[in-house]
Amino acid sequence: MTTYRLGINTCFAVKRWPQPERWARLVRDDLGLDLVQHTLDLVDLDTTPAQVAGQADWLRAACAAGGLTLHSTFTGMAAYSSSLLLHPDPAARDRARDWYRRVIDFTATVGAGSTGGHVGAYCVDDWQHPVRRRKLWAQLGDALDDLAGYACERGLSGLMAENLAAAREPSTLQMMAALLTDGDAEHVPVSLCLDVGHQCVPGGTVGKDRDPYAWLEQLGARTTVVHLQQSDGKADRHWPFTPGTSADGMIEADRVLAALDRSGAKETALILEIIPPCEQDDGQALADVRQSADYWRDALARRQATVD
Repeated sequence: MTTYRLGINTCFAVKRWPQPERWARLVRDDLGLDLVQHTLDLVDLDTTPAQVAGQADWLRAACAAGGLTLHSTFTGMAAYSSSLLLHPDPAARDRARDWYRRVIDFTATVGAGSTGGHVGAYCVDDWQHPVRRRKLWAQLGDALDDLAGYACERGLSGLMAENLAAAREPSTLQMMAALLTDGDAEHVPVSLCLDVGHQCVPGGTVGKDRDPYAWLEQLGARTTVVHLQQSDGKADRHWPFTPGTSADGMIEADRVLAALDRSGAKETALILEIIPPCEQDDGQALADVRQSADYWRDALARRQATVD
């Protein structure tokens, strides 16, 4: 049986509760959680080293005061707007690798064990050119290998690559499996962050590639984090788990946990990644996230799952 930890990505706090001590209190007191994955949308890595260090101190202090464990850092919507390690311009790819190194530095400084997320997106022209596509894919593997080595030097335990929801991004079982590594003495492993709402590539995937439960069962043992969102399989929704969204959604907690148990996964962090609309009432946004945490807590208790 899989051992689980339930936590939340701080993306719910973006543009609402950006101060670490503010969202930390909400996570602890309103949501009843103690495990956090911190979105890099709430971190400015492009400022001075002293100011980056100040942000790290602020984050560490807030987590310590709230009794929270900082599981990992993770790319957010800002980075997702970039092509990163698959950019057509070599200089842009170099800048993306440098940015990821700074992410690793920040992650090590705040004491989180791992980082990762969106690794890259092909441009349309490269995606449609088989030779360039293969060359860039090989270079992506080399870049991740380099970053896994740097993460090892900085004392991290792993990197994560996330399955995404567009055809020109790593979005199939085969593509994701090809990026994962076991690590060695000089490299941390590259594991999967499996988002259960990203199996919705329009016109780009069929069969098991569109089935979140097939993903969980097939790659669960190589997954350290499962991102939880409610989705109808038609788009990347990041809905909360409420009666209204679940009536239209396809993600059921019992089925997720059963698939992970069948996968042979030993330990999995279940991380809520709920992204409220910017225009939603703030109180309702928090209530939806609270209801989502309750939904998954109840499911774990109902299955008598092992929770660390």
